[in-house]
Amino acid sequence: MDLKKLFLLSLIVTATFLTAADGRLASRQRPKHHPGPRWTPAASNQVEFDLTYDFSVPGETRSMSFVVVLPTTTPGRQKILSRSYSPRPSRIFNENGNRYAEFVFREPQRHEKVKIHVKAELYRYDLLSAKGETAEELAEDDRREEFLKQERYIESDHDEIREIAKAMEGDTEMDVVKQIYDYVLEHMEYVVSGKDDKGARVALERGRGDCTEYADLFVAICRAGGIPARVVTGYTVKADTATSKHNWAEVYLQNRGWVPFDPAAGDMKSPMFRSRAFGRMRPVYIYLSHVRNDYVLHNHNFGTYRYRGDRVRLTDSVEFKFPAPSTVESR
Repeated sequence: MDLKKLFLLSLIVTATFLTAADGRLASRQRPKHHPGPRWTPAASNQVEFDLTYDFSVPGETRSMSFVVVLPTTTPGRQKILSRSYSPRPSRIFNENGNRYAEFVFREPQRHEKVKIHVKAELYRYDLLSAKGETAEELAEDDRREEFLKQERYIESDHDEIREIAKAMEGDTEMDVVKQIYDYVLEHMEYVVSGKDDKGARVALERGRGDCTEYADLFVAICRAGGIPARVVTGYTVKADTATSKHNWAEVYLQNRGWVPFDPAAGDMKSPMFRSRAFGRMRPVYIYLSHVRNDYVLHNHNFGTYRYRGDRVRLTDSVEFKFPAPSTVESR
């Protein structure tokens, strides 16, 4: 390869962002949280929020592309009422079970901004409210095997994780899942975990982590025990939007389909509140993806950007529209 070709190749850079549920993209820190809404929701909540991505484009940058995963209507969990974009995406496409928007900038300005405005209705969906598989979930039954496999960050074939799964006993599948949930809570301490994902194996060894490590370990033990499980990436509705990015889990249960659980949110001292958190999840969760290692996003969670030329920097924010949205009382 001649020097000219090598120089041109070196200018094409791929930058990934939000490798996990982090709050400050520019510094790549990951302050995560125990989800807590600003209001006490009932059966459903209408929410409105802005996702904003600010690009700093110093020096000579000839082109830039940005791909972000979008929230979509998910049966039982959420209904997307509207989405609007500024600027208009170059394309919107479906792949890998998700929906994405791509923005392409030719000769970008010093500062470029992408804003996505979303209105959605969130529904309470948890162990107590799950009533069975939806038509979409039934159609995906053949994909359950994917969520029994080991993958990056979910080391379900690790010897110690397999031994833990073997020790879980119960009369029903639900009993086993509850034991796994309690095991994670008993053996993990919630701490801000730093800029990089650690995965289930490291979480088990260190006994601490944030929502990503809680979810990874919970899912890994479930898979090691032959129970399909997956990590979910999204947001929780909070006034403190710096910590709205979040990871939780879903487990496939017979006669119920995919049921969400949030181990990090359930890690409370009170046995009564911990048990209650196992079966109940308030409608404050905004679902983005259940793909732990997304090849569309270069194996990251929220999005990715590429540029040709000098280094581009990106910061992001999520802003919810308060006061509290209207609620529909459960019956």
